[in-house]
Amino acid sequence: MSAPVEPLRLILLAESPAWAALLRTQLAALGNGYPLITAPNWQAASGLFDNPDSGLLLSTPACLPAPGTCPLPVVLLLEHDPQLPPADAYDWLVRDQLTVDQLRRCLRYARERSQLQGTLQRLAEQDSLTGIANRQGFQALLANRLARHQGRGLALGHLDLDNFRHANDALGHQAGDRLILQVVGRLKAQLEPGDCLARLGGDEFALLLDTRRDVRRAEQVAERIIEALAEPYWVDGESLLIGCSLGLAHIRAGVDADSLLLHAHIAMQQAKAVQGCAMHVYDERLNRSARHLADLEGELRRALRRDELELHYQPRLCLQTGGIAGIEALVRWQHPERGLLGPDEFIPLAEESGLIVPLGYWVISRALRDMQWLRGRGLPALHMAINLSFRQFQDSQLLNTLQRLIEERGVEAQWLEFELTETAVMRRSEQIRQTMQTLGQLGVRFSLDDFGTGFSSFVHLNNLPITLLKIDKSFVAGMSERAENRQLVRAMINLAHNLHLEVVAEGVETTEQLALLRQFGCNQVQGYLIAKALPLAELARFLVFGMRQSLLS
Repeated sequence: MSAPVEPLRLILLAESPAWAALLRTQLAALGNGYPLITAPNWQAASGLFDNPDSGLLLSTPACLPAPGTCPLPVVLLLEHDPQLPPADAYDWLVRDQLTVDQLRRCLRYARERSQLQGTLQRLAEQDSLTGIANRQGFQALLANRLARHQGRGLALGHLDLDNFRHANDALGHQAGDRLILQVVGRLKAQLEPGDCLARLGGDEFALLLDTRRDVRRAEQVAERIIEALAEPYWVDGESLLIGCSLGLAHIRAGVDADSLLLHAHIAMQQAKAVQGCAMHVYDERLNRSARHLADLEGELRRALRRDELELHYQPRLCLQTGGIAGIEALVRWQHPERGLLGPDEFIPLAEESGLIVPLGYWVISRALRDMQWLRGRGLPALHMAINLSFRQFQDSQLLNTLQRLIEERGVEAQWLEFELTETAVMRRSEQIRQTMQTLGQLGVRFSLDDFGTGFSSFVHLNNLPITLLKIDKSFVAGMSERAENRQLVRAMINLAHNLHLEVVAEGVETTEQLALLRQFGCNQVQGYLIAKALPLAELARFLVFGMRQSLLS
């Protein structure tokens, strides 16, 4: 049995009471009980309708509501036939021509047209698979709720299924649809009247939660959702575990729909940092920190273009000859506002953003230029050590770019040394080995930086074309405090020598440390005791006039 159709409620806006009398007479003749409500203007009548499908506005041209303010279908009441059909009305009635049949036809047409438009609107705003609102429908709903609640008592959730695409590819799209329906079923089970659920995309959902009774309710519902979605799914006899990431943003006064959606999306991305099903609440302080990093990334990009970077060089002392055997290139950023920044303040950002690749090429190019400059002033050849990022090591253009730069600068590749960290070497040891061997054919040599802080495998160390091990400064600093640290450094040096590797100790700051390292047979040292990292001009003066012999006395 079909549901009863709600009768149209008619709102009349007219300057003259003659229209009301005429319409009531004709409606009485129809005998269908159409209620006719008169009002002085649309503002006074607008509160009578929550559902525009059940209402019809009859208005003279002078009383028409402002464009965009009335959701009801409009029938114009005219004194004469119009020359052209009215653009903003469903239909029109002319006073002298109005009959019962005309009014019946007009009301039936208005209802059918309104219902058709309502159906089309719902289809446009409804997800065809799940029946819940789609992105377009949710945005309209969100804007409406924000306007009604003035930004109070609502929270927005943005939910994303982790690795749904893999399940979809493995089981097929029909199974993926059945999985989505299970997800929607679990989500609906956690919601109450007043909450809204929408599907924003293939595996993304939005939740609008009513928190007027309890501001803590959003977090409570989010936790229940996380627990519900963490349970296994059964699809075509297969048990599946699908992670999810839920970002939650509380609505505050003055926040528009776009900002709120962005806040929930940011919180969802932060939840993705946790494996499995996780929830994160948007925090403006964390967002300010993220914006600061984004601003800093933009400044770093500009710094590369504006040549705000510079290299400083820290000498390495050979304990056997007492001479400087090499220098390490260390990048600095001459920030226009914050002054000279050390690598710890921007290299991690460069690694994360991918800027480390162009930055690394800048360092290589500048270091080779400075090698050429030093040799041009009659200084002896020194090994130039350059830190090489794992991301740059993976770049397909590394070999070609390095060959071109060496040829352009006219330096000998045998004096170029790349420093790799233990972590980089261990991540993809076979790929690293092949790249190192290819670069080694140019004459480049390699050192392993920060030895002892990672997870080196001795098998890998023996198979990789490494010439030097650099003992991390944390071990060197501890030699003065504990005998165990001294024994550890001695063991590292012996291990390296047994593998036919030279050893460089970093962070040497006292004569006691220097004496112990010489006693242990360390080959080279670097640190503030020898010299800090120096700009190129100061390095040249140090190499000519430095008091190195006194360090060996």
